[in-house]
Amino acid sequence: MKKIYFLMVCLGMLFSCKHNSKDNRIEETNNQQTQEIKVIQSNFSKIQDLLDTKSDTIYITNYWATWCPPCVKEIPDFVKLQNQYKNKKVKFIFVSIDETEDQAKLQSFVKENKMKNVYNISREELLSNIGSISTDLVGGIPVTIIQKGDKREGFLGNISNEFVIEKIQQYSK
Repeated sequence: MKKIYFLMVCLGMLFSCKHNSKDNRIEETNNQQTQEIKVIQSNFSKIQDLLDTKSDTIYITNYWATWCPPCVKEIPDFVKLQNQYKNKKVKFIFVSIDETEDQAKLQSFVKENKMKNVYNISREELLSNIGSISTDLVGGIPVTIIQKGDKREGFLGNISNEFVIEKIQQYSK
């Protein structure tokens, strides 16, 4: 019942509510020396292009929005993990679906949470394309994709740090 309620809330929020990379590597979007926060405007296919499926790096991509309470709740935990694994072959990518009118709120949230590797795509981009990863992911956010090479899993709803760490350990073998 909880899952159905969560899905309904996320669906309600989801429906109510150009990336210029020189190469396919993840661009660090938070320069630690200047504390400049940068959210890169992009689209779904370019986000997928960032994932090097031939490398042994584990990619954790989180689709979220500032207007989504479950999303906002899990971001600080993801940032802690991002910092914990910063010198490992684990990369976190945050993909916001905040609309144009919410960009100031997005920038503020990203800065406040010291987020790195933050991209922004339209809600329509996500809705039109997330089913290509898994039909189980259609219908709400947050969505988290964990991938290494050709192995990929997607999760709809909040996931715990313990779960992510467990998955990182599984993918590291």
